[in-house]
Amino acid sequence: MKRIVSVSLGSSRRDHSFETEFMGVKFYIERIGTDGDWNRAIDLIRELDGKVDAFGMGGIDLYVYIAGKRYVIKDARRLMNEARKTPMLDGSGLKNTLERKCIMDIQRDGIMDLKGKRVLMVCAVDRFGMAEAFEEIGARLTLGDFI
Repeated sequence: MKRIVSVSLGSSRRDHSFETEFMGVKFYIERIGTDGDWNRAIDLIRELDGKVDAFGMGGIDLYVYIAGKRYVIKDARRLMNEARKTPMLDGSGLKNTLERKCIMDIQRDGIMDLKGKRVLMVCAVDRFGMAEAFEEIGARLTLGDFI
């Protein structure tokens, strides 16, 4: 069974785990929050490095994309560098591809006509692909980043 651990800077009250199967492979997936404690997150990564199959990074992104440029968040890079043996991902690749594609597919497939609809994105910098897709299809977008 593959074990994936998301080390989050968020609240430990939201910790959870579950088992699932995907394409014939069994996975044990868990989220471990560190209540904003950087040192606890680093200790956890060091403790599990090489013992789990993959890490997820929660509560912080490695990259933000603005106007077609990718910017690295240095603290996230520092956290990611603690995993020396086990791969660690932050989800920015999904945010820039899958979320964008979902919005475009919803519009293209007629699931919902989003053109002209009012959309509030609380943090567009964090969900950049989705924000760009809403803009591209003509939604009336309000960005909470600037409020």
